[in-house]
Amino acid sequence: MRGLARVLADGGWTVTGSDRDTAAAAELASLGVRVHAESDLAPVREAALVIHSSALSPDHPALRAAAAAGVPACKRARALGALVNEARLVAVAGTHGKTTVSAMLGLALEAAGRDPLVFVGGHVAAWGGNARPGRGREAVVEADEYDRSFLELDPSLALVTSVEPEHLECYGGEEELREAFARFARRAASRDGALVCLDDAGARDTARRLGDCAGYGFAPDADYRVEVVATGPGGQSCRLATPDASFAFELGAPGDHNAQNAAGALAAALRLGVEPAAAAAPLRDFRGVARRLQVLARRGNVLVVDDYAHHPTEVRASIAALRKSWPGARLVVVFQPHLFSRTRAMASAFGRELTGADLALVLPVFAAREEPIPGVDADLVVASAPGHVRTGTAEEAARIAAESGGETVVAFMGAGDVTALARRVARELAGDALGA
Repeated sequence: MRGLARVLADGGWTVTGSDRDTAAAAELASLGVRVHAESDLAPVREAALVIHSSALSPDHPALRAAAAAGVPACKRARALGALVNEARLVAVAGTHGKTTVSAMLGLALEAAGRDPLVFVGGHVAAWGGNARPGRGREAVVEADEYDRSFLELDPSLALVTSVEPEHLECYGGEEELREAFARFARRAASRDGALVCLDDAGARDTARRLGDCAGYGFAPDADYRVEVVATGPGGQSCRLATPDASFAFELGAPGDHNAQNAAGALAAALRLGVEPAAAAAPLRDFRGVARRLQVLARRGNVLVVDDYAHHPTEVRASIAALRKSWPGARLVVVFQPHLFSRTRAMASAFGRELTGADLALVLPVFAAREEPIPGVDADLVVASAPGHVRTGTAEEAARIAAESGGETVVAFMGAGDVTALARRVARELAGDALGA
């Protein structure tokens, strides 16, 4: 919603709205958006159109006020489609990685002298937010499968990073979810086509359903095959083999999953006619999107990291990347489960992946849009894991880090308000938190 507000304001529209995140509200206000209290419904009644998140309940006071005043309302996904569907649209979908791939691709197009309109799900430092207003021919959009939102898009090039069971409350089951991804990607068949990550079983199933598409990743049969040549603290040297050539590139973000993400972004850029050197140039200094293994602070041998991982596969990938970037360091993970329904379905998987840390502290479940489910709590995650996974607090993690005698990485993971805890700990621990 924040990116949409930013782009509309940049385009000359008068935009009003509310946000419970005070930092987000301040950011939008600085861009000319009129921010008001959530309880103030006068701007809603005076609007020409109300755009709302899919997560908003139909009986939200703002939506009721709009209906009573005869003001039309639509979900964010439909408004987004209206903005981008006439462009040469690259839509990036998947359970994991879509934010990073979208950001990498937007930066690659920018480096090539294009002027893309970009929407991503996280803060990109180069753009000062999670959207890049652009006037060029191309648009890059992170395409979300929640509430079937990505089916509002009409991509010229569709990219699928991964397909795992997620948001099944919006679908009749996993088969329906997989068919939705195929339906999304199939829309690009007559134009720039589809790119699919062949390292992921679900995405490979999408490729099978499509028949005619190109693959990327580490897989030997990938059309755009990436290889990690060397790794270092926070970065890596890679090589991409394409149907036409092979070239080396430097990547500032750690982890095999980010090398995989880079392969997808580079493949898409090449499909759009960008030269390899121009596409790869911004990746050297790419440190990731905010909340994707973001280093918040350092003090001596202690490092505080904030990460958005909220699915077992993401937890596993993030822990592996931290291990590779800081080998030998003690790894303490503070994990906040997100949604009661997801925790119930994946508690044992979360517990299993968290054992990759030296110590994992599990916080109470972040409810988001859900009501509590009896018996579903942090203990459910802990019950499926060995002793070094237990319930705990952010303060306990900070104390452990402060008392550590050797190199220690404290990583806060989750999609809820755990990021606020990470920033508080970073400030208290280091006093010079980066980006906090």
